[in-house]
Amino acid sequence: MSEELLLHPLFRQAVALFLLFAGLAIGSFLNVCIYRIPLGRSIIWPPSACPGCGRPIAWYENIPVLSWLALRGRCRGCRAPISVQYPLVEMLTGLLFLLAYLSWGLSVDLPFILAYFSLLIVIAGIDIKAQIVPHILTVPGILLGLLYSYLAPERMLLESVAGLLLGGGSLLLVIVLFYIATKKIGMGGGDVMILAMIGSYLGPVKLPPVLFIASVGGILFFLLMRFVFKRRRIAGTITADDIKGTEPDLERVIYFGPFLAIGGVVMLFADRSSWIHLIAWW
Repeated sequence: MSEELLLHPLFRQAVALFLLFAGLAIGSFLNVCIYRIPLGRSIIWPPSACPGCGRPIAWYENIPVLSWLALRGRCRGCRAPISVQYPLVEMLTGLLFLLAYLSWGLSVDLPFILAYFSLLIVIAGIDIKAQIVPHILTVPGILLGLLYSYLAPERMLLESVAGLLLGGGSLLLVIVLFYIATKKIGMGGGDVMILAMIGSYLGPVKLPPVLFIASVGGILFFLLMRFVFKRRRIAGTITADDIKGTEPDLERVIYFGPFLAIGGVVMLFADRSSWIHLIAWW
């Protein structure tokens, strides 16, 4: 494919639109992953069905975003509410796919970046819903980060390995020191794997800002839920058995994985002008 064609405005707009709609469609699949992986169910079969009444979802009810709007957020059969998570995940995936293309173009980087975004969305979604981070997502993400650094001409494998070790090692050290000081587990091993995966993509230099963004986001979320929405339990599905603690400990449990994912996305774009490209594209 000639460089002249790749740079042609109409070609770039066509590819951008394709990736936007592809992202919406893949976002629909990511919703399936978020729902089924914690349950240990296949993400391929059977086809999607309403979790309330079990009625199979027709293809025209599964069009990203539009079907949710047309159905007014309810199942056509039993009228059970359909979570707003579904269109939000679809729109977020579409937007990130578009921004990735506007930032990296049709390069060797693009498929790895799209995989990175997809994995982080699923990981964050599962962590919010079930407070678990499946290794079946983070381990492939780490391997993809290493492979990305090996194949991309502007990246170094050593930098990726350093990011992996620093990302996972720093949080693991925090967990150990916190346990020594308090005899309690203050953070899950899943968070260690998330930051290790992010480090394999970003390298060591961008990890401190990732942690800063995640920490500030987590604190603001905690304060908002506790003092504005008056929620005593921030992570509602965690039980005392999950953290082997007492009720006061349970009330202090907050999400961290989703904010690590946000930091990982923000810092990937840190040296890019994606938003400027997006405005110019529109």
